[in-house]
Amino acid sequence: MALTGAEELSLQEEVPFGEQPRAARLDALLRLRLPIGGELDVAIEVLAQAYPRDILQVVHQLRKYREYTTSGPQPLELAVVAEHISPGARQELQDAGINYFDATGSMYFRHRTYLVVRQVIGAQHKPRRPVRLFSGAREKVVHALLEQWRRTQRGEVLSGADLSIEAQASTYTVSTTMQELEREGWVETTGAGPHLRRRLIKPEGLLDAWADDWVSRKENRSRWHVLARSNLVDTVLDKLQDYDGWALTGAAAANAVVPHLTSVDRVQVIVPPGHAEAWADQSQFKKAEKGANVVFIEREGASLMFLDTHPERPGSRFASRFVQYLDLLGGYGRDKELAEEFRRHALHMKAKT
Repeated sequence: MALTGAEELSLQEEVPFGEQPRAARLDALLRLRLPIGGELDVAIEVLAQAYPRDILQVVHQLRKYREYTTSGPQPLELAVVAEHISPGARQELQDAGINYFDATGSMYFRHRTYLVVRQVIGAQHKPRRPVRLFSGAREKVVHALLEQWRRTQRGEVLSGADLSIEAQASTYTVSTTMQELEREGWVETTGAGPHLRRRLIKPEGLLDAWADDWVSRKENRSRWHVLARSNLVDTVLDKLQDYDGWALTGAAAANAVVPHLTSVDRVQVIVPPGHAEAWADQSQFKKAEKGANVVFIEREGASLMFLDTHPERPGSRFASRFVQYLDLLGGYGRDKELAEEFRRHALHMKAKT
């Protein structure tokens, strides 16, 4: 309990409670002395992997124990300990007033006015999902699902075939991805077999998890300078008009969606992997680690889905609003602050909690 500053006084395992002979059992009961003074009991249930659907039973068990011990001599808090707790499960535990700790070192511990929170992003653990959810074809499914939600603002019910077309991914990839999203509690499923349909019910939670993965990535970026005699964005668009597989992103693109969001003194461009040096040379961009006004980011896949053209700039290619938002989060200067404004006005989503 080093992070909380609390001292362990005792630990009991397999603690029976309830009416005999069919008494329930609590996995562990921990007694602590807090640094703010006083002693505290923590009722603990243990899981291997914790996703929203997995925690329903343990939350019920913990609440039953609290009801049974309401007259105990010590104040009581509830907690879940697991090898891995998914982002969706973490949020549901917090909403239920239940503390947690997992093997990555992430924890949430609250007792009255005493609060310790530690979220470890990108830590190593053994999640149940066989591959990263936000990569390759699965990331394209996530992007397509969010984009469909943004267009309708209702979270329409979708078949796997419909989403497969939108995401340009196989029906198998769609199915396995949606199963992971359902496990997280972001998607709900109705029907079965050919009548099975899914709907996005927690778009903010899905986007926040995607953002956590996005900002932890290491990408090939190169910085350049171009002489712009007028508007920088128009200059860059003019230089790139004969190429394929690129898109403007970050603040420059976001400002086209929400005008006057910010002044633009640097343009970020998604370019195909391995093409940055050649394109820059052919477009007469100068290498510039300092004073750069153009950044090439080498990407493919989901980053180039749902491109948009600005009506006042024929031939322009802007990344989707979700990619613009994600790149603002990992951007420069005030970009992170602007991301929240863009999230509200362009994505019509609540601020990140």
